[in-house]
Amino acid sequence: MQVSATFALWSLIFALPLCVYIFWMDMKHKRISNLSVWALFAVFVAVGLLTLPLTEFAWRFANYAVVFAVLILMWMLRQVGAGDVKMAAVAALFVSVADARAMLFITFGSILAATVATLIVRNSPLRRLAPDWAAWRIKASENDINVGTGDQMTLPMGTGIGLALCTYLVLGTLYGI
Repeated sequence: MQVSATFALWSLIFALPLCVYIFWMDMKHKRISNLSVWALFAVFVAVGLLTLPLTEFAWRFANYAVVFAVLILMWMLRQVGAGDVKMAAVAALFVSVADARAMLFITFGSILAATVATLIVRNSPLRRLAPDWAAWRIKASENDINVGTGDQMTLPMGTGIGLALCTYLVLGTLYGI
């Protein structure tokens, strides 16, 4: 991992509770609040300014722009939610450009794991632990704002994005430079 271990550790300390909160809100309400995304952004700015060289800190915003541009197109095609776009773009700020390839694999694995776990819990007695969570519901799409069309069970991607970010920061803490 080419991320600074110091940056990864301090980011993890503050980002982990936010990612847990985002997981809970996304599963319960299928919403990622702007406030939680701004808090994650503030963690990057505070920790980044204190631990990263200024040029590297500034270049991280290119990550944000690329991820935001790609995912906003996916949002326009109703493939992801707006909260997922915002969260993924902010999470990209934490990633060293040299680790982009590794992060793609981490993100793919995390979203796959979160999806499988959600489907397993949804179809098992474990669902009774949180019976009112929106993540379990199948509903008809009432308007064009929703992701997809027709009867659907959409999976909250904030869970996978948060898992990917925390996994990256843990690996950066352990194996970073």
